[in-house]
Amino acid sequence: MSIYKFRVLLEGDSEEPIFRDIEIKSTQNFDDLHEIIVAAYGFDNSQMASFYLSDEQWEKGQEIALFDMNVEGDESQILVMDKTILNNHITCVGAHILYSYDFLNMRNFFIELIETKVKEDPKAFYPKVVYSQGDIPAQKIDEFLSEEEMANALLKDAGFDEDGGEDDSTGDDMFEGFDDFDNYQ
Repeated sequence: MSIYKFRVLLEGDSEEPIFRDIEIKSTQNFDDLHEIIVAAYGFDNSQMASFYLSDEQWEKGQEIALFDMNVEGDESQILVMDKTILNNHITCVGAHILYSYDFLNMRNFFIELIETKVKEDPKAFYPKVVYSQGDIPAQKIDEFLSEEEMANALLKDAGFDEDGGEDDSTGDDMFEGFDDFDNYQ
């Protein structure tokens, strides 16, 4: 068994790169890597996340999801983090992985295997953060919509006003209400 050392770089436009170097056993799973990334960046672990195996141009490949999200009848093969061992998919220094956390606020990370060690520290607990650079910028409250504002924006996009009624500005006057729908059938 070997120890993998990953550099986990937070995507962003800060002047200073924000990254964490993480050591993890090659025989641990992607869920262990997910958990240490969430802890290393101070997230609350309440959001969805996925890893994507990647090439040198950071193109998304095979998805490794937090939960099994296959729909019945879907033939695509989505791997699940807690059932997918790192060294089954990451085999050489320089391997790339994309990691997306919190799909609403979309935190993206570029992960690269920067080193492998043959010998583990018997006193160490893995995974662990071995180096940290940069602080996560504080989120500005006004950058994000409140839940109510988000719901209203979605309703408006769907052709409804803020109260859930049909938005007259859409020009779709086929139905005045549910009674008209019955007459249409």
